[in-house]
Amino acid sequence: MSSPAAHPSANVATEAPKGSDTTPTNDDGIRKAPLPVQVRRPKQAVLIVHGMGEQRPMDTLRGFVRSIWESNPAVAAEADAGRAEVWSKPDPRTSSHELRRITTRAVESGSIRTDFYELYWADLTAGATWDQFTGWVRYLLFRRLRNVPVDVRPAWFCLWVITLLLVTIALAAALPEAIWAKFAPWWLPRWIVVLAVASVGAIIARTATANFGRVVRYTRADPSNIATRAAVRERGLKLLANLHASADYDRIVVVGHSLGTIVAYELISYFWSQNEAARTVHLGTPEFEALRAVEHCALLLSKHPPATTIHDYREKQAALRRLLAARPQGESVPENSPCVDGRWLISDFISIGSPLTHAEFLLASSLSDLARRKKERELPTAPPFREVLDVAAFRTAEEIGLVNSATTDGRAFSFPVASDLNAWRMHHGAAFAAVRWSNVYDPAKWIFFGDLISGPLASTLGNGIEDIDLRKVRGQSSAFSHSRYWERGGQRTQLERIREAVNLFDK
Repeated sequence: MSSPAAHPSANVATEAPKGSDTTPTNDDGIRKAPLPVQVRRPKQAVLIVHGMGEQRPMDTLRGFVRSIWESNPAVAAEADAGRAEVWSKPDPRTSSHELRRITTRAVESGSIRTDFYELYWADLTAGATWDQFTGWVRYLLFRRLRNVPVDVRPAWFCLWVITLLLVTIALAAALPEAIWAKFAPWWLPRWIVVLAVASVGAIIARTATANFGRVVRYTRADPSNIATRAAVRERGLKLLANLHASADYDRIVVVGHSLGTIVAYELISYFWSQNEAARTVHLGTPEFEALRAVEHCALLLSKHPPATTIHDYREKQAALRRLLAARPQGESVPENSPCVDGRWLISDFISIGSPLTHAEFLLASSLSDLARRKKERELPTAPPFREVLDVAAFRTAEEIGLVNSATTDGRAFSFPVASDLNAWRMHHGAAFAAVRWSNVYDPAKWIFFGDLISGPLASTLGNGIEDIDLRKVRGQSSAFSHSRYWERGGQRTQLERIREAVNLFDK
């Protein structure tokens, strides 16, 4: 975390005009000691986006804070008085009386304080119908085998077997009594099968719509879901804008779990695309030098095999983001910008148990469709998609040292601004030029051991993503682990690795 001096907004006290005497006095006219100058301690916000299911407000947030902060030995060791205490406070930025922010003590590493927030969106996606769910299942089932990712095929075959079995039993239960009596065993009355089919069907319908209905409501752009998707995004963008505009924070960390990783991924993308001021830098500034370093690393990461390491790229990302975050507050920005100034505060995105690993299955219809969406910058990648510069832009980029004709492939993710010859702007899909992305996943074995929903992302959305394989950290999971990533009492090494990914001390 950069020091308070790096942020112009850090000092909240104001100096008295020269020549004036503002020292307070008591009733006898004797001067009192001057009041100490109050300096705002650096603060950061951690925003967690919950996953699918019938979540209750604050449940995900409280469990996350207990594991990542309260039971973190490193935090307790550096906290004031050695206590990793937290407080729950109302906060109007959440726009809900059901939600509160959880705030912490300051710790010695830069005197950092942290506010934890939850983006709650389960209420907006409730009410998925059985028809919507079965339509989604049909969408998943009726596709060519080559369009099913290899790691998902066992579960895909299992879904087919279960579907066929249920259909067979249902058809058998619908047989006329005479036919049933002729072929069925004497000890199996037809009414028992009918009752069993009805009961199992009701249980499946209730469970499926409760747990997977939100997946249907959010991931499918059907006419009946458009308003729901818009409401979730608007709520998330409003919260991000409120955190930026508050002037309280020097850094924002976004954490997503399960389906919440897709929500968070899209929010970061939309928030970046709407904020032109934050993604615009000017020649001759440290910001431009940092952008040039990120462009160079992105080029090296695009080679096969990469000519640079992800560690180098993440260092350059952090340097660019810190400079964007240190911009003065109150600078004028376009009227349609969601931010009050040109700062960019989001430093890290941590996806945990993310279904984005199946993007070709969930967000696209095939691998080729996924590639097209990334090329069109609909789906941002890390590093950002580098597009071919036109001749004039390439010559300008070469003149200012943004590219080198001897090493470049003629591509970049930034371009000159037509209305300002001194400015360059990162394109709308380049959020991960400044945002570091860490992805925590737990490889599955035999479907039920580990987390089949999760998986690596570097091969899907860019090798600038740091994939964290928990099987390599603590061995193969012995149970289904999708909802147990930060469970208290879990594997110590697993929790340590997740804490490192969240990176509360911005190391």
